[in-house]
Amino acid sequence: MTLSAFRSRDRSELNEDIAICLSEFEKKMCQHFTRVEICGKRGRKVPVLLKPSVVSAMELLVETSEICGVPTANPYMFARPGALTNYRGGECLHKAACECGAKNPEALSSTKLRKHIATMSKVLNLEENEVDQLADFLGHDIRIHREYYRLPEGTLQLAKMSKVLMAMEKGTLSDFKGKKLDDIEINPEEQLDPASYALSSEEEDLSDMEVAGPSEI
Repeated sequence: MTLSAFRSRDRSELNEDIAICLSEFEKKMCQHFTRVEICGKRGRKVPVLLKPSVVSAMELLVETSEICGVPTANPYMFARPGALTNYRGGECLHKAACECGAKNPEALSSTKLRKHIATMSKVLNLEENEVDQLADFLGHDIRIHREYYRLPEGTLQLAKMSKVLMAMEKGTLSDFKGKKLDDIEINPEEQLDPASYALSSEEEDLSDMEVAGPSEI
């Protein structure tokens, strides 16, 4: 992520015409999350959804980067002090996975996380266009790319995809089995209960499922 991408994040108010198409809960999700677009492989646009606490931390990082020895010419958000390069997210995640005491640290990678979300999302009763949106948001290829014509892409990702990510973070995605995205409501400010880390037998079965590939989304 570049500094320019973070600074140019969308902070505009929700358009009234678009708001008519959203539920009250989805409107709150749009107000709670911030969406940043970064450049992925082959120039592909990659959306990133940020919680308010993360935005605050990143703003502090920007304000103190020069004090920490980051050259002003360094264009990256997560810049290395005394260099013009950036910290690699994959390497940082791998280091944290190895140091946190996880039984299978190799399973904690961004690629496997995306595939796990794809597998777990099968318990939801998603419409065809919602499946396409989820696949596109996760960066998976689909045979026929269908543009969602009802709402702008940015608003859709804030209102819809944030629900899937929050349910995954809280470990409650299986609680919404058989539901549509429109039926899912999660309080973004609710604290995670440590007891929720315990997997139910159904979640354990799902975690053992073969990870779905891009063509299986």
